[in-house]
Amino acid sequence: MNFSFVPQYLPLLAQATVLTAELAIGAFALGAVLGFLVALARIVGGADGDLLLGPVVNFIRGTPALVQILAWYLGSSALGIPLDPFTAVLVALAVNSAAFISETLRGAIRAVPKGQREAALAIGLSTTYSVIRIELPQALPAIIPALMGFFIGLVKDTSLAYLVGLYELTTTAKIIAEREFRPLEIYLVIAVIYFALCFPLSRLVPIVERRLQRSGLAQQHLSV
Repeated sequence: MNFSFVPQYLPLLAQATVLTAELAIGAFALGAVLGFLVALARIVGGADGDLLLGPVVNFIRGTPALVQILAWYLGSSALGIPLDPFTAVLVALAVNSAAFISETLRGAIRAVPKGQREAALAIGLSTTYSVIRIELPQALPAIIPALMGFFIGLVKDTSLAYLVGLYELTTTAKIIAEREFRPLEIYLVIAVIYFALCFPLSRLVPIVERRLQRSGLAQQHLSV
């Protein structure tokens, strides 16, 4: 193997790495906000919330992210409001993330003993207040590590952006491979970059989980 051509492409790879990180962080942030709202609506809305939002969440979770990216990119053009590749991928991954994050939040919150909400309602607090101020803090030790693990997967899922020609790591590697006729070497290089992005986070997950459990974070935030 010959990696002598790689240094000249380091600036290009650096730009692609930044774009990959921006895409992952942006999609996660938007997905977390939307996912929280969806989870809250389903919990507070009860059967009606489940009936309205449940099928949508299940459909998104049950279809490939690759198909969703194409649907947003091609569908927006068909509707006369074309999205540029970055926006299309960002929206697609954010919506996909929201579906999975909402289920993570909903499952963790529902695992909190029902007596917590019953006590809150008994003293005149609303269901929304109970969920946000009482149940959610208790669920954080389960939620945060799960979301960190999901983010790691999301970083790798940004590679699907090559479908719409976005110049993230995978697309950049493809272009370099076509120029240099060295596909193995360049794909090994981006594999190392993905590893450098994801491995530290994967090692951080158990550390955060242990510290959350030891610090009593949930108890510190309990407020009725």
